[in-house]
Amino acid sequence: MLLTQTMTPDTVFYNATVHTVNARDEIYQAVAVCGGRIAAVGGNEDVLALAGPHTKKIDCHGNSLIPGIHDGHNHIWEAGLMYDGIVVFGITTIAGLQERIAERVSGMKKGQWLQGGSYIESQFVENRAPNRYDLDAASPENPVVIERIFGASSVNSLALAAAGITRDTPDPEKGRIDRDPETGEPTGILHGNAVLLVRAVMPGPFGSDEFGAGQGTPSIDVLEKSISLALEKYKTYGITSVSEPGVSAAVCKAYHNLRKQGKLTCRIDLMPNWYGFTLMQDEAALSRLIDNYHFSSGYGDEWIRYTALKMAIDGGLTSGTALKSWPYKGESSLRELNLRLDLDKLDGYIKTAHDSGWDVGIHVMGDVAIEKAVDAMYKAIKANPRPHRHHIIHAYYPTAETLAKMGEVGIMASVQGSFIYGEADGYDAILTREKQEEFLPLRSYLEAGVICSLSTDMPCADVNPFWSMYSAVTRKGMRGHCLGERERITLKQALRMLTLNGAIQNGEERYKGSIEPGKVADLALLDRNLPTTGNEAIKDIQVEKTMLDGLFIYER
Repeated sequence: MLLTQTMTPDTVFYNATVHTVNARDEIYQAVAVCGGRIAAVGGNEDVLALAGPHTKKIDCHGNSLIPGIHDGHNHIWEAGLMYDGIVVFGITTIAGLQERIAERVSGMKKGQWLQGGSYIESQFVENRAPNRYDLDAASPENPVVIERIFGASSVNSLALAAAGITRDTPDPEKGRIDRDPETGEPTGILHGNAVLLVRAVMPGPFGSDEFGAGQGTPSIDVLEKSISLALEKYKTYGITSVSEPGVSAAVCKAYHNLRKQGKLTCRIDLMPNWYGFTLMQDEAALSRLIDNYHFSSGYGDEWIRYTALKMAIDGGLTSGTALKSWPYKGESSLRELNLRLDLDKLDGYIKTAHDSGWDVGIHVMGDVAIEKAVDAMYKAIKANPRPHRHHIIHAYYPTAETLAKMGEVGIMASVQGSFIYGEADGYDAILTREKQEEFLPLRSYLEAGVICSLSTDMPCADVNPFWSMYSAVTRKGMRGHCLGERERITLKQALRMLTLNGAIQNGEERYKGSIEPGKVADLALLDRNLPTTGNEAIKDIQVEKTMLDGLFIYER
């Protein structure tokens, strides 16, 4: 209890299934909120007795009340660009994609560019990427760029022409222009740095440094609009905190502006862009970044905090660019890869960050990339054993040795069940059954004592956190393909990963992440009771109300 004799709650939730996500995972019936904080948690009778004549009382009808969701890895402003264009998650046919594009361009001026994303080939029954001819049929008068979840884009003929891409255009360094094997004509599918050929001629923010093209920066107004568009959607999912990786100074300024304007509807953890994040990098500027910031991890308040530097080593699994020790299914050798940073410098990068007080979050997919990152962190921690929140991101294939090191020194993992949901249906084509079973081994992480936060990585996967939760629990993709039962986790474990563990990843568990007196009143009321929800129904969960800092920001 935090209430004094002269205070009464602003709001009381009662007849709820309150998932505190505290150390004992206790469940109660009621919660009192006062002044933006959790004031009391307990039984209906005790908490309702605290209510005054002006207290708003919410009958939850037995439904679950959970801590506000912390999406621990989510590219908000880029997601906003997709919402401003088209979002293609859940579209199951090329024809369905064409309908969505045609509908969107019907309200646009001729020649105006349409940006969208993010697709993966296995979401379509055709099991292929859309090509220029698919997109031309839907948009003959507007250039179209549809981003893949990672490592590629599909563009129409107008976009190719604007970029000057023809059958005679050579592949750029670290990129490939897909071509018709008979005619040599570009198909409209661009891989790696070939994407930059189109981004470089796109107007507005799409060709910006933040988006990877090295062609200017979007205005602060554009960034603010994009962030606001995304957060308007996020609050409908009960998301009250987000870690945004790979931000520039301009993006940081946009968040601070929104905060000053009273328009920030989410708590934000900012991870400045460091080595490996963008496709084009200014090494000299990155080398000065730590000195330029004049602060380190943990700087900020309960609304905006700077938490870690964002780095990256390899690419993606389905794009064929993960750094791993074993070949893809049906292949006898490893592929040649263009890595996103110099591995010979990795130990030095990590040590510099660690010794400067910065934590690091690093994108790693394959077992070799994970091993390199964890080894660098392990050595830095052993040499200078300060408190830290270093974490690896995505982290598909850790070895037993890597897991042991992570557990020993407290290296965490930011993982995405959303990738199982969006990608698993296509894994039979590229992964043996054994490698499918080993993919994203959440149970093994937990057994090794590794703290995992569960996130979505929007716009590389859909922002719906309950799809991520569903796939973490069932190991199933959106069309039902199962990666095996060995690495399944429980619903209770997944809920902790979606809430408290996101706060722990960023050093914020003191004031958020669980429903306990004294913590911020960031809450989500669900449309059902979680303990009685079957696994298959997890993906259908909806949010009835979202509370941020004691105020309702969304009611269905």
